[in-house]
Amino acid sequence: MITAFNGIAITDATDLTAQVRVLPAGATAQVTYQRDGKSSTVTVTLGALAS
Repeated sequence: MITAFNGIAITDATDLTAQVRVLPAGATAQVTYQRDGKSSTVTVTLGALAS
């Protein structure tokens, strides 16, 4: 489950979509997620929508 995107708390899919849409394709972002009770943060690079 994703809990934060670039330090901003994510409470549902709408929050995540809104934060991702703010950034351009190719931008990097920090994503914090929780899996098996452990929290981790990774850097991701946003892709572009296929047309």
